[in-house]
Amino acid sequence: MKMTITNTDLNDILLERELPQNFKSEEAYNEQRISIEHPKFGSSDILDLWFEGIHITKGHTRVKEDLSLKIESNYSVVEMHFALTGNSMATTKQSRELFHFKPQEHNLMYAKDFEGFFNFKKQNETNEFFEVHFTEDYFKRFASIGNPGMEAFFSAIEKGAMTMVSKQNMSITPQMNRIISEIINSKHSGLLKRLFIESKAIELFMLQVAQLEQQSSEKKQSMKAQDIEKIHYARTLLEQHISNPYTLVELAREVGLNDFKLKKGFKEVFNTTVFGYLHELRMQKAKHLLLDQKRTIAEVADYCGYEYVQHFITAFRKKFGITPGKLVLE
Repeated sequence: MKMTITNTDLNDILLERELPQNFKSEEAYNEQRISIEHPKFGSSDILDLWFEGIHITKGHTRVKEDLSLKIESNYSVVEMHFALTGNSMATTKQSRELFHFKPQEHNLMYAKDFEGFFNFKKQNETNEFFEVHFTEDYFKRFASIGNPGMEAFFSAIEKGAMTMVSKQNMSITPQMNRIISEIINSKHSGLLKRLFIESKAIELFMLQVAQLEQQSSEKKQSMKAQDIEKIHYARTLLEQHISNPYTLVELAREVGLNDFKLKKGFKEVFNTTVFGYLHELRMQKAKHLLLDQKRTIAEVADYCGYEYVQHFITAFRKKFGITPGKLVLE
């Protein structure tokens, strides 16, 4: 199980870490500290602790200049990610989807043979994170917890598709911060420390599930079933009229809501704005037309409703980090 971190600006390997299969340990647990010093970009200190099924990482990084790191790993893992301080962004090579973590945010994600980029802006404060990694086999024992919010997540794992349990990051609660502190500062040793950390890691996961369930319940309670149905219809209309979309007022009138209720409800149900969703539809459709149907850039721009090709190219590059022309040539 190997992970490599490369500085994309200088194309040099900053860290090459290899862990035993399934995080197996000959002792009750294994522990190591890694320090990276770079005269231009800054420094990083990482604490690793692992035993079969679970790997814990606690790290903090000081970034002197804007920094882009390429991350590659050759194994599958379920990761509980907690951004304690600082800001970070990541994109995956497969989807170029952007993940942005602000201070005191967390999420649960699954990745297999990960390849992507982590981007850090120059920051005065330390970028500090805490992660719990479960092997796929270990995590699957939770598949029977019967939580509706986790069904799509487990389904993605079965398909080997990268996913996050929540489209929007959730806030780290005081209880989560307390458990993280207890794990980091544990005074136990040997088997007792392993059992303590394992129990606390599972407790953290259960808090994530409970928070996800609470958010889902709050959304459902705040809206009438009839309004939710209308909002789903609005989404269908957006999907059917990518080239010549409705205005917000027209869409609201078509589904029988006022524009304020449509905007607010759409955000609650789909975790994005009406036009944010339309933009995502256009970009994904554009990618499909370019790669799978070999359409020209001008044809795709026109289909997606752009009057000027350059506006389409700019939007595409902002979304995927690459121009349509370069995507076709890759």
